[in-house]
Amino acid sequence: VECYKGGVVIMMTAPMSLSPDHEILCIDYLHGGCVQYRPGESLALRTLNDYELVLIIEGNVRYEVDGQTFNVPPGGAILARPGFEEHYEWDRDRMTRHAYLHFQLSSIPAGWPDPEQWPIVTGHPPAVLASMFRYLLERTSSHSEWPASAPGTDTTRFLECILHTLINPSQGNIQSQTSIPQPVNHALNLMREILEASPVGELNLMILANRAAVTQKHLCRLFQQSLGHAPMKTFRLLKLQLAMALIARSNLAISEIAYRCGFENPFYFSRCFSQTYGASPTKVRMALRKGEPPPPNPLPPELMPRLYW
Repeated sequence: VECYKGGVVIMMTAPMSLSPDHEILCIDYLHGGCVQYRPGESLALRTLNDYELVLIIEGNVRYEVDGQTFNVPPGGAILARPGFEEHYEWDRDRMTRHAYLHFQLSSIPAGWPDPEQWPIVTGHPPAVLASMFRYLLERTSSHSEWPASAPGTDTTRFLECILHTLINPSQGNIQSQTSIPQPVNHALNLMREILEASPVGELNLMILANRAAVTQKHLCRLFQQSLGHAPMKTFRLLKLQLAMALIARSNLAISEIAYRCGFENPFYFSRCFSQTYGASPTKVRMALRKGEPPPPNPLPPELMPRLYW
């Protein structure tokens, strides 16, 4: 799948089939909507008869269920199950707004945990969840029959993807952008600006510290704690991350890629690349053209230099 401004290109090299033991998500019905409340209002104690997925759009919510209490911030999600005795208290200081989906399950995919083990509240789900939720809500609003009958396979698959995002959060050492200290974010944004405008532009630790509004020593400590690398090494890794994409997705000469990514000396670029990825740029390009996977990046994927469109 390749994404371009204004469109998406999907290329398939071979048909895909499901293994016989792969049981897909099946739902009996699906409906939802969006609602807002005035400051201080609440939803009386109720018992759920089906599954409900709630996305908090605005305001902070106090959610009580079966003796547990959760404080859910804007952007947070609640995944409630049948039989839940729940109570909502909306933000006392401002309007609260949330979207919701009701559905009933017939089966879940093989390998999923039992619904009793599903997380009830996800305070900071991936940002893409809001767009996925909105798309699915728009589909439900255009199908008046879905509250009484099952939606199509494509919509069910979309709901399966949303639930999978909440039930199986990403594991490993990937840092979320929200967990990175603010001074580090400020420094990273400056790095991205330089890579976008003039990759060979001047940058040093003093300039980064001034942008971050902290001392150089403190900035180095924050970078090491949050990303595992010093600031200037992180900048070099960002350049190499950008170079990896150009090696994979262009016919540019290695020397041209080096210059575009801020390396005035192509030999120094090749040495840095080899030390980071374990192979030279030319060997990596040849491997990628054979369909082999690229070597892993040492930085979290959300730190891509040109992730923002």
